[in-house]
Amino acid sequence: MRTRRLVFAAVVALAGIGRASAADVIDRVMAVVNRQPILLSDVSAAMLLQLVPRPEAGDPLASTLERLIERSLILEEVERYQPPDPAPEEIEKRVDAIRQRFGTPDAFPKALTSVGMTDAQLRSHIRDDLRSVTYINQRFGESDPDARDTLVAEWVGSLRRRAEVTVLYVAKP
Repeated sequence: MRTRRLVFAAVVALAGIGRASAADVIDRVMAVVNRQPILLSDVSAAMLLQLVPRPEAGDPLASTLERLIERSLILEEVERYQPPDPAPEEIEKRVDAIRQRFGTPDAFPKALTSVGMTDAQLRSHIRDDLRSVTYINQRFGESDPDARDTLVAEWVGSLRRRAEVTVLYVAKP
């Protein structure tokens, strides 16, 4: 009787393993920033919708992931100081610019769907980006662009050193 239970348990366990390996990967964690995951779908959306600058060379996934990590670190700081919300017209202007990149009216909603993003999520992303720009302008001023870029890069570096960042994506050589 005990042998039958063990055999039955083994068969059930093996059947479960077979199903698990046949499952489709829906998304994957690319990095974790202070316990907040950045998913492959986030990276794909940022690339497709051009929400971050395109890299000039190298692995586009790695570059985009790095920009999203930096964005996450900056947004944590932005949330601490709560800069004002951007005007709805400014958000709409940015959405329209993204929409125009897709040419046909049907292509934009299909692109959003393909990366699992809604219009509201895109607007929220743009809102956060605009709030980040406002915060950075307040913090670093709008003086010499080269000096400012250096200051911002040093600041983001310091945010990263204080943060808990785990990158799970390994770039292809």
